[in-house]
Amino acid sequence: MTSYDVMELIKRSNNQEEIIDIAQNDSDWHIRQFAVAYIEDEEALKDILINDSINSVSIKAMEQISDIGFLIDVCLNNPFSHIRLATLNRIIDESLLLTSDLTNLLNNVALNDPNEFIVKLAVENTNFNNPEVIMTIAESGRDVEIKKLAISKITDEKVLSDFALNDSNVFIRREAILNPNLSDFDILSEVIRNDDDGFNRHWACEKINDKDYLVKLIFNKSFYHRLDDLSLNSNLNCEEYFKEIYENSDDEYSCLVAAYLIQDEVYLANIVLNDSNDKIRLHAIKNKHFSNQEILKGLILSEDNRDIVFCAVSKIRDEDVLIEYIRTNLDDGRATLQAILKVNDVELLKELSMHSNPKIRLYAVKSFTNNFKDQYNSILRDIAFTDENKNICLEATGAITNPYDLMEIADKNDDRDIRALALKIIPTSRLLDSFLFVHNSNRQSLNFNQKLKSLALNEKDDEIRHIAISKLDDKETLDNISSFENDDSEFAKRRLNSLFEDIKGIDNELLLKKLISSGDSDVSYIAQKTFDDWINSQKHIDEISRISDIEKLKSIIDDDFNYYVRCEAEGRLERLLFNIRLDEINEKANQDKLMDIVKDETFPLEIRNKAFSKVNDVKFRENYKLLSDK
Repeated sequence: MTSYDVMELIKRSNNQEEIIDIAQNDSDWHIRQFAVAYIEDEEALKDILINDSINSVSIKAMEQISDIGFLIDVCLNNPFSHIRLATLNRIIDESLLLTSDLTNLLNNVALNDPNEFIVKLAVENTNFNNPEVIMTIAESGRDVEIKKLAISKITDEKVLSDFALNDSNVFIRREAILNPNLSDFDILSEVIRNDDDGFNRHWACEKINDKDYLVKLIFNKSFYHRLDDLSLNSNLNCEEYFKEIYENSDDEYSCLVAAYLIQDEVYLANIVLNDSNDKIRLHAIKNKHFSNQEILKGLILSEDNRDIVFCAVSKIRDEDVLIEYIRTNLDDGRATLQAILKVNDVELLKELSMHSNPKIRLYAVKSFTNNFKDQYNSILRDIAFTDENKNICLEATGAITNPYDLMEIADKNDDRDIRALALKIIPTSRLLDSFLFVHNSNRQSLNFNQKLKSLALNEKDDEIRHIAISKLDDKETLDNISSFENDDSEFAKRRLNSLFEDIKGIDNELLLKKLISSGDSDVSYIAQKTFDDWINSQKHIDEISRISDIEKLKSIIDDDFNYYVRCEAEGRLERLLFNIRLDEINEKANQDKLMDIVKDETFPLEIRNKAFSKVNDVKFRENYKLLSDK
């Protein structure tokens, strides 16, 4: 009898015993699930829920059980998380419990269920509102997202203050800061002054909506390092006030702050050009609203105050102005060095990289490394070889990208640290390459490998020798070194193991067969084993497409050694859960929950459309009528 015939039999049958027998014993779980829908005996449904090996069948049985005590027990004690989740969803969606009873159930789930997704469902429910349980979850919850949900429900400002000021997790502190029940300006100001996260400081600033309080913070010296944060507060519209402070206050610090926060660039230009106090002028130049290039240019040409010149150089955008400044002020002052960092003139940088002053040479090299390192490897290589200053050589070496230049430095440079750095940043080739591809006969390539081999075998310095061993792609040499009874042996063995790890990751039949016939016994053995595993994994992947047992798929995801098998199982599980979710959206579903699903853009469109089709609210359907057209 075909599956279709069995289903037709179930539809026509009035024999409950026959239907129950099919639901409990048929080998095809699809037929068992189909039969469950026609069972009237609740005890038989309970038996199927508890004993069927397929979650989808158990969940179908659960959906037809009305014994709320039994459903609560399933929700709390069933060993399978998807059954507990589906049961809790049904209890919530269909309002099967009074509010107080639902709260007790949610508390129990939140405190005891091992599945974080189920705990999250309980904690985010509006009926999860017991302060003691909320605190327990907030303090000792296993998952940060769940703890954040709990913190969002805390109403005790003292408790929120403790989380906002003292929790080690930046996101937990942020959730406490965002909680509307935290409104104490003094606590928020402590967050602004002490929190090392810019977003946390920003949200704390935004919650202070009292201009007088904000102004007090701004002119409090202990908040000087937070002026940028405070100035972004949308409630701080004090332009005229700051101008009045600047014009009338005798306190230098107040004038500094005002000059830093005024937004009128014309007004700021007047401060920069005419104020007699250099500190106030400097703060006006630092002000993010001041960018007058003509004034900045004039400052770097005629200003005596070095701090002002440095700040002006930092804001200049015209490279010709910077080059002129460098040529007329070629010293190792902060302003000149800052100008060197900002220019892109290759000829000037080449010239500066040979200057007698080591600081000037260093900053020229830094500018090269920031802007041109890929185009000017040869210049950097020459600097690494010839400069007498070690820091400059290290800076140049660290920016080189050409492995042949790096190998030359590692082979010929006189300084141990420079040689070690050059070797470290040489890209590590795969050992597989010597078996899969024909070696480049290019003399440069052969010379490179020969130098690396020589360093691995003959270098006297332990660190350099070990780095060279870790870069080798010559299996014969590595085999030889691994037979030594010294530290070199361990490095060689680790490098050899990386070869086998490379082979284990191959999923190409032709490459594996080439390795099997490579003539190297170790490589052939690992390649053969990988090939056999690959063949088996293809069989497993084919089998997974037919698996409908959620727990079995989860077990494969958790335990199978093969990445591709795990990926296939994850995809299959995702598709099954998607279908389960579709099945959950039926006429019994809570209308509010259906509308929430429609509005939630994180759900797939198919799910949202299915929920939309079940919504009865005419006005809501009118607002979202375009959804069904997508």
